[in-house]
Amino acid sequence: MLIEFSAENFLSIKDRVTLSMVTSKDISHENNIIKNVSKNVNVLKTAAIYGANASGKTNVIKAISFVSYFLGKSHEMQKGKKIEVEPFKLDRACLNMPSKFDIIFKAEGIKYAYGFSTTDEKVIDEYLYYYPNGRQTIIFEREDTNNYKFTNDIEKQTAIKDKFNSSNKLFIAVASLWEYEKTQIPFKWLTDNLIVIIDHTDLQELTMNLMKSNESINTRVKSLLKTVVNDIEDIKFTEIPMDVKNDPILKYLSEDAKAKFVNSSDKFLNISTFHKMNNSEELVEFDLDNESDGTKKLFGLLGPWIEVLDTGATLVVDELDIRLHSKLTRFLVELFHNKEINKKNAQLIFSTHDTNLLDQEIFRRDQIWFTEKKENNSTDLYSLDDFPVRKDAAIEKGYLQGKYGAIPYLKGGLQWR
Repeated sequence: MLIEFSAENFLSIKDRVTLSMVTSKDISHENNIIKNVSKNVNVLKTAAIYGANASGKTNVIKAISFVSYFLGKSHEMQKGKKIEVEPFKLDRACLNMPSKFDIIFKAEGIKYAYGFSTTDEKVIDEYLYYYPNGRQTIIFEREDTNNYKFTNDIEKQTAIKDKFNSSNKLFIAVASLWEYEKTQIPFKWLTDNLIVIIDHTDLQELTMNLMKSNESINTRVKSLLKTVVNDIEDIKFTEIPMDVKNDPILKYLSEDAKAKFVNSSDKFLNISTFHKMNNSEELVEFDLDNESDGTKKLFGLLGPWIEVLDTGATLVVDELDIRLHSKLTRFLVELFHNKEINKKNAQLIFSTHDTNLLDQEIFRRDQIWFTEKKENNSTDLYSLDDFPVRKDAAIEKGYLQGKYGAIPYLKGGLQWR
């Protein structure tokens, strides 16, 4: 589970920002917290990020996504290949400085701290610590790209570093690939259990594949969709063979691309919904594309939602509320707060503009976060818990009135010609 994430000099983030899932002294909503993650530390199950357009909400999530992405691709990096990192561009000094990322998390019962700094050419610093007995122990430290410190399995880690690592690779990824056990558990959590959704276009396909491969997910997606969308009676999959060899698009492809297309596209998975005919028990079949945008979005989310709740992963979603009614968004969030459903302490972090969720009946104050542009046009990230807020305060009203910042500032002098 995620305990804390920090980023610096990345996209609109100039100065270090930290999203902490550690609880404050607030004693409300016990179902919203995971107790005793480490000594005297409780952690939040969910966190919501609010802010004006272009304030940096998505960039906070992109920073988390970059860590997972770079770890997954790191061992494939050829020498000289650029690292796809973007520093803060509105300060010339930042252009020549590394972007920095730090993450504290718990995997398989052990707390880890991992971080690195990188330019687009090379990794500058990197470290991995763990706390097997509650005390910090170094697995490795890396400074100035090529200076390493090992305190565990020194000969094995040195051999991996000398033979396989390079300046544009993360050592944790390389060591895990070559089966160094002390890096494999944290690496697996960072790449498999930290799931980020920014682009929502492929969610329907993802849910379809999960339903096809997992009967339990299949049953629950159908049940939840029928519960929430009242007039859907059933869902069915159909595999349709594709005559790709005669597809006219092939004439525009190279021979290599043509072969890949033909070999990978022999079937198309179609999904249908069924509704009752008026005044009858007869079912009428519809293609999912004929359903509302909200129904299609909900369907796409349900697959990964159920999988994350089943596995206890941490899910990070940008703009969760797009095309969803407020009640549906609240329904999805409260699945994580339900201790009978979220038995493995899965977490949800999401950005949203849905102010209906700014309600102390749903969230604790430390679960609500804001992004705001500072005077230098960089992103600031802070919690509602930083403000003196009464327990009976109307959070939504206060937010829209600008009491907590993070709302659009509309300049005067509009000219319409």
